[in-house]
Amino acid sequence: MKPNLRENGVGKITMQEIAVIAGVSLATVSRSIHSPHLVKAETLQMIRRVMEETRYVYNATAGDFSKKRSSVIGVIIPTTKGAIFANSTLVIQEKAQEKGFSVIMASTGYDTEAELRLLRHFQERRLAGVILTGFSIGHERAIEDLVQSGIPCVVVWEALRNSTLSYVGFDNFKAAYSMTDYLIKLKHRDIGLILGPYTKVGRARKRLEGYRAALEENGIPFDLSLVIEKQPTLAEGKEAMGALLSWERRPSAVFAASDMLAIGALVAAREKGLQVPRDISVAGFDDIDFAAYCNPPLTTVRVPAKEIGETAVQVLLEMIEGNSDKGRQIALETELVIRASCEEFRSPWE
Repeated sequence: MKPNLRENGVGKITMQEIAVIAGVSLATVSRSIHSPHLVKAETLQMIRRVMEETRYVYNATAGDFSKKRSSVIGVIIPTTKGAIFANSTLVIQEKAQEKGFSVIMASTGYDTEAELRLLRHFQERRLAGVILTGFSIGHERAIEDLVQSGIPCVVVWEALRNSTLSYVGFDNFKAAYSMTDYLIKLKHRDIGLILGPYTKVGRARKRLEGYRAALEENGIPFDLSLVIEKQPTLAEGKEAMGALLSWERRPSAVFAASDMLAIGALVAAREKGLQVPRDISVAGFDDIDFAAYCNPPLTTVRVPAKEIGETAVQVLLEMIEGNSDKGRQIALETELVIRASCEEFRSPWE
């Protein structure tokens, strides 16, 4: 006998009643909520249709309490401005939801204190796990404390050295070295660098170190006055490029260690009446979707953002389910993508 929905009232129907209406077991209904990937497609569709028709709303808090485990994953990113982390965070959300987990997304705005507050908040909430897009210099101990409290954590976008933390990322030093070395092979010696907050963030500092190492190994002195620290936005890229172009000895090439910064730099060069790459070469980092459609198309470092997101969720879920009691450390490869924004340096006196 089907339950009387009017007696129960909209929103008061129980999971047991959903099972009766759908003609399946209570365990199957529960599985359709917590582990939908384990339910046959037709059965899952039928259960969801019944839930929609009856306006059933699952009480996730009560469910988490009964399971003694949260069904929420926290994701911390440094900024929501631009498209830098869009691909990886989208994949994280999709893959987590496929496995029955919800995602809370939070941004630090590159504020070190905000990062610590979020870590504490996630720990207090006893989330199922945390995916952290890098972290501020000096905060590794706070993340270790999070893990020791029983909350699995995976760091993304970085390949950590001498660390016990799990990560899915890439070698930022190597990637920045490769791009700088490429520009040097194009006979550029005065190479400006625009990058994110390297005084706060480890991966930005490693990009600076890779840039410096490439210069010095090619016999070019490192000049800190050619390095400008900015948040990775179009406006700040434009502002930084304007500063570099105002110097009496302006660089012949600029490596912007973020595509957002690089695109802003292209705008500044155009407003100054310069043609890229004839008058100045510009290179980026990330290979966001816009990079191939710039004028000119942007030479950049391709980061495997989608693979990072997908692998990070897989690793985190293994840790949550207890299938992995050891840290997982996965370093993926980046790739130089050569487009039209860089060319060989020609002296104006030639």
